[in-house]
Amino acid sequence: MFNVLMLFTPDIQLLPEGAVFIKSTSSLVIADIHLGKSATFRARGLPVPEGDTELDLTRIRNLIHETHAKHLIIAGDLFHAPAGVTTDLAELLAAFMGTLGIPLTLICGNHDAKLKRLPASLTALAHLDQGAIRIVHDPKDASPDHLNIAGHWHPVVRIPDGKRTSLRLPCFLFRKQTLVIPSFGSFTGGAIIAPEPGDRLFIPLRGQVIELPEALR
Repeated sequence: MFNVLMLFTPDIQLLPEGAVFIKSTSSLVIADIHLGKSATFRARGLPVPEGDTELDLTRIRNLIHETHAKHLIIAGDLFHAPAGVTTDLAELLAAFMGTLGIPLTLICGNHDAKLKRLPASLTALAHLDQGAIRIVHDPKDASPDHLNIAGHWHPVVRIPDGKRTSLRLPCFLFRKQTLVIPSFGSFTGGAIIAPEPGDRLFIPLRGQVIELPEALR
């Protein structure tokens, strides 16, 4: 866990698992899990292995235990597509929520909006304010009056390590007043970010989060 005191606000911690912890409310924020994505591909005839849903739900449970979080907030795209919301997925999610022990709030993402109906046990909002922090899904919906936490972009940074080779790593992107966090799902992929002037990039590395020097962008 890397404490980003002095960088944004004393209230925020970046976690190497690609999540954010809001200290004042003990809230754990993750984004872009895309449950059912692999099932969506299997429904279209692509032989994608199973197991990503169980893995991601276990990772969430572990983070809640490690952080002692009192509120789980998903900054959009809990689900991937209607075709992926199978009976098995519904049962896994119901069991997960039944044993969660803390409130779960979903900020409705563009993929969540494709579902005709979300599970009745889910509280879904357009955004959520935690004091001076606003949680949205799409960075374009960020508030000018808040420090924003968003998902949607699945940010990845490309770090050259030779003339023709490079590393591609998930990253946290801080741009203007918005912190865009990596996608949490194990089957989501990412999009390479083109840094703009003033951007700050942070990468999970060996169990901590470090700021990427401009020379490595």
